Order: sequence, then C-alpha cells, then structure tokens
Amino acid sequence: MSQRTRSALSWVLFVLGSVACVAIAYAAYTLAGYSWDQVVSYRSPYVTPLASASTEVSSSVGYVPPILSAKTPAPGAALTTQTVLVIVDGMRDDISRSAMPSLDTLRDYGSDMVLTAPQPALSYPNWTTILTGAPQTISGVTTNWWEGPVAPPTIMKMAASTRTSVAVVGPEDFEELYGVKRGPLVSLRPWPKGGYLSSTLVNDALRISKESTPALLVIHLPDLDEAGHEHGGDSEEYREVAKKIDADLGRLISGLQGDSTTFIITSDHGHIGSGGHGGWEDAVVAVPAVITGNAVAMGMGTGTLEQIAPTVAVFAGIPVPTYATGTALRTVFTTSAPGAFAAQAEQHRRMTARQAEVITDEAPGAPIWLKELGKRDADAALASLTGSRLAAERAVRLPTSLLIVGAVFALFVAVGVASWRALVSASAGVVVYYALYNGLFFWVHGYLWSLSAFNTETQVSAFMNGRMAEAIVAALVGAATAAALYPFLRRAPRASNERRHLSGWLALATATVLLIQATLAVQVAWYLWWWGATITWILPDFKWAFKADLDMVQMTALGAAAVLAPAVTYVIGRVHPRVRAGRTNG
Repeated sequence: MSQRTRSALSWVLFVLGSVACVAIAYAAYTLAGYSWDQVVSYRSPYVTPLASASTEVSSSVGYVPPILSAKTPAPGAALTTQTVLVIVDGMRDDISRSAMPSLDTLRDYGSDMVLTAPQPALSYPNWTTILTGAPQTISGVTTNWWEGPVAPPTIMKMAASTRTSVAVVGPEDFEELYGVKRGPLVSLRPWPKGGYLSSTLVNDALRISKESTPALLVIHLPDLDEAGHEHGGDSEEYREVAKKIDADLGRLISGLQGDSTTFIITSDHGHIGSGGHGGWEDAVVAVPAVITGNAVAMGMGTGTLEQIAPTVAVFAGIPVPTYATGTALRTVFTTSAPGAFAAQAEQHRRMTARQAEVITDEAPGAPIWLKELGKRDADAALASLTGSRLAAERAVRLPTSLLIVGAVFALFVAVGVASWRALVSASAGVVVYYALYNGLFFWVHGYLWSLSAFNTETQVSAFMNGRMAEAIVAALVGAATAAALYPFLRRAPRASNERRHLSGWLALATATVLLIQATLAVQVAWYLWWWGATITWILPDFKWAFKADLDMVQMTALGAAAVLAPAVTYVIGRVHPRVRAGRTNG
C-alpha cells in the first residue's frame, strides 16, 4: 500500500472514528439517563393491577389485588399491652454496641438481632420497609425523591383498621408518605437543620403515652443520620450524637417500661466512614434490632428488615400489613402457640401468591397451587419462578449483547488490519486509561461501585461530573501513551513532519478513544444481558447497576476526549525523540 493511499485511509478512519465516538457518547448518555430514570420512576407491579385485572380502589390502602383483598385473617391476641417501635435513623450496628449502653442493657434482657436492610439502603425506601414489611421491589419506593403517599399499608393503618390506638412521633415526612394525620396522638416536626431534635421527640412520646397509653407507639429519631452525613460514620461527632440519643432512649425506656410493654429498636441503614449510605457495604446494610419486654425471648439472631412489621403485628395483635414479604422473627418470641402466628402465615401465603402472579404474568387469583404450599415450599417455589423468568429474559437479551461484543471484536480486528502498530499502541493506551481512571476511583477517592459513594442526593450531579472529568483526563493520558509507544514499534525512525503523516497521528488518537469506549461497551452489554435496561418487575443488583451507570458516564465523557485527543497525539508526533531522529536521518 502506497503512502498516499495509507494517508487517505487514515483520514477516512479518523473522520469515521470521530463520528463513531461522538455517536457512542450520545447513545451512552441517553441510555444512562434512561437507566437512572427507570430506578427513580419505578412503579411496583405488585401494588397496581395487571393488564388483565379489574381495578379495585381503597382510599386507605390503594389497589388491592383480588388474591389479597379477601377478608383479612384475624390476628392473634396481643402479646403485650403496649408495643413501642423506635427507628433510630442512620444507626450502624457497631455504634449501637460501642457507644449506646442503654441498648446494651436491653440486649441483656431480650433479643439481640442483626438485620439486613434491602437496597437501595436509603431513608424513604427503608422507612417504608420497616413500616410495611415490603422491600423496594414491592413498595415501589426506591429513592428519597419519592413524592406522594406510599401504596402499601403501614402497621399504623393496619392497627387503625382494628381500632387499635396508635401514636406516632417523628418527622413531617410521615404525613405525606404514610398518611399520618396530626392530632392528640401524633407529633410531627420539621427535619432538624443543624440542631438536635431527638430529646424533643422523646418528650413528645412520653407526654402522649402519659395522656393516652396507645397500644402501638411509633417513634422516629433523625439526628444520628444527620451526624453521619455531616461528619461520617467513623467520626467522633457521630459517636457523640449516638451517646446523646442513647441517653434519650434511656429516658424513653424508663418512662414507658412495664410488665406488659415491648420495645423494638432498630434502624433503616448505617453509614460508611465518609458518611454516605444507599449501597451494599456491611456498615450500611447490617442494622441492629434490639427487642425486649413482655413475651420476648433472650438470645441472638439474624434476619431481614422486612421482618420488623410482621414482628410488630404479632406483638400488638394487629393484622400483618397486606404487602409484607417477610414473616415475624420467630426466635424473639417466648410463645410458639400456632394461634399467634396463624394470621401472618396466611398473609404470607397470599403475598407469595401475589408475587407469583406478577412473575408469571398470570391472571389475579392464580396460581392456586402456590397458595396451598407451606411457607418453606412456597418460598422455594417463588425463588424458582424468579430464576426461571430471569433466565427466560436473559435468553431473549443475549443475542443483542453478543452483537455488541461481536461489533467490539470486529473493531479491534479492523484497527489491527489497518495497522498492527496502531492496534498495539492503542491497546496500551486502553490499559493506561483503566489503570489511571480506576486508580483515581478506588485508591485516591476510596470509592466502591456503590450508591454510598455520594454522601447525599444533592451531590449526585457533582459526583458524576467528577467521574466524567477524570475519564477525559485518563483518555488523554491513554492517547498520549499510544502516541509515545507507536514510533518505537518501527524498525527505524520515520519523520512525521510531512502532511501525509498528520492523518496517521490523528487516527491513532481516535482509535485509542474508540477502543476504550468499546471495552466499556462490553461491560455494559454484560449488564444489559443480565438485568436489562428496563425495570418492570424486579430491581437489579444495585452494585452492578451503579457500575453500569458509571461505565456509560465514562463513555459519554469520551465523546469530548475524542475531540481533544488528536491534538495530544499530533503534538507528541511532532516532538517525539524517535520521530525527530527520523527527521535528522532523513
């Protein structure tokens, strides 16, 4: 191939490659936005009718599918005169054991549990999990941007349906989210802005209990979460606020304890050392549950946050919330009488059948066979159905993902056919890109593929913009690496100050950026095969969803890098010592 022909081919590759880089960047930007919106705007199919279902509306609990709308199973008798549920927002399990002696005292006389919180491990979603027994896939509450009432009924609504007296003390958010109306038994206060609110809330709870003695008292204490966000979960400030809250918990317990009072103290999530939460880290998803009082067994155990609402329901003698997926923490009870758990067993069978309806896309009321199974077998059958549907959907998506992988392989082959030196150099640039970008991400910043990486929702844009800036810098360094290596792959130096060599240097930059985008596309293709772009009936694993979004953010930023990188390779081509030696020899 003549030099003129090679130069013309390089110009073609440069132009087409640049267009392809920008087009890929736009596609990645669009897909990333769509992927993010799928999580934020997710609406649960479990609490809305299927296409074939008739709509039934209840102003108190929202749509109830026929399989769940039969007469609510009668709960067993209350095991306690007063059940007190305390949610300490943002309380890590380790801090509850090292800085909160009141909780340690309760552990000595009751059940010491560690529960796993579902993801995203954020406040609104996991308040909802605690109060309804429904995780995010079921409730539809996936972020703190949720607006309007939550569809699944809470333990407060279930108690009210049986005329059980209920008191609520907590943030104003409870009014919009859970329909809690202000009144003599309700104290809702603004979220604290730099102050300390827990003492006031505990005072409110003691006052309300003294005036009315509610059978169910729900208290939410927000200050530890604020300290975690502001100072971090490993900070001394976080520890000091935990101690203050513990002192207030001590006052609450002293004021309410009695022969027939049960306390359930838990948290919605923890905090990582730097303050964020939402992800899968142990410090975030491992939360304490301290349960003590009448009918409570002593011991230790594990469970899930979804089990709190059914546990409260059994103690208080109220119906289990309609959409709860968990069952009561059986080991915390001194009683094993079947009557105490019969209602929750029936609710669990109905909810399992409802999940099966959605997963199999069957008409409401089916599958009857699942309702007839015992709890263990029903759960196993539901897991099997879930696996089968995921496998079927992945089989449908596989050809598209393989097509993306095939296109990437073809791209590498095309670059190699055009110039094996360019392929080797560009591949070296790809390696440098990943080393630099991931070095900054994992080691310099200390991030993980986790929603906990940004401390609050207000930092999402800044976080993503930072990753885009670093992707551009890493790509330019990768392009510079490719340009620096390329001349050494020739047997003898060759001058590049002639115009016909310009296109080759420009095309090398484009090839490097395009190959980086291509390798990121393979990773996104894996995610799209495994979980898909559209969320319809199950939320993805958010570790991999977060990584996929970061991959698409990088691909977006590389569109700008494709514009800037040719200048880098051109300059290096002008000043490279081996190229300059070629000019001297020539």
